[in-house]
Amino acid sequence: MSTLSKRELIDQSIENIFRLLIEVGSSPGNYVDAEEILNALKNQGSLCSLNIEFTIGYEQLTIRPISLNTLKQRLAENGLDRDFHHLDKLRMHALSAIKSFAEEIAAPKKRTRSALEDQVGELRCSIATLHAVNMVLVQALEICRRDLITISDTPSTGLRQKRIKDAINRTIKILGLNPAPFDDVTVLSMKKHLELVSNEKANR
Repeated sequence: MSTLSKRELIDQSIENIFRLLIEVGSSPGNYVDAEEILNALKNQGSLCSLNIEFTIGYEQLTIRPISLNTLKQRLAENGLDRDFHHLDKLRMHALSAIKSFAEEIAAPKKRTRSALEDQVGELRCSIATLHAVNMVLVQALEICRRDLITISDTPSTGLRQKRIKDAINRTIKILGLNPAPFDDVTVLSMKKHLELVSNEKANR
């Protein structure tokens, strides 16, 4: 029996809903036949009714039913990167990812010369898109490297926190330059923005 309070159990379920949606969106092939999860992704109410135990990696996770109103109220306390709108966007992204994966598997593999030429053309377009995404990521990494050097050399706690937030916003804007659907930065992380951790040794 769990020793967590009712509020803690609700918070745990909400956290695990986020984790499940991100996992499904990134690895849809693992959930194509997961009927219970597929049904839960169809609408907001079904997601709130989800009652499941599952694993991500080797970690055992649990989601228990929660009312839609309670879910909205809890998420209203969070920032824009973790509110109800963000959660619903992750849900729709996860559902779309599974459907796209299933359609790709079901599509017949045409072997005619024309069909193969079309597939080559599609692959070339995909490669070009990924090259563009890679260039944006390289740019983002270089900007992050410079920002980290600047932040590490900043002695003031307040100024350091401001520069951290500026660096995060700058990185998000750069990643938003990616071609669709890679410009959707809301699915990149379920974590809140970084916060500066005070140096306890220095404050003693």
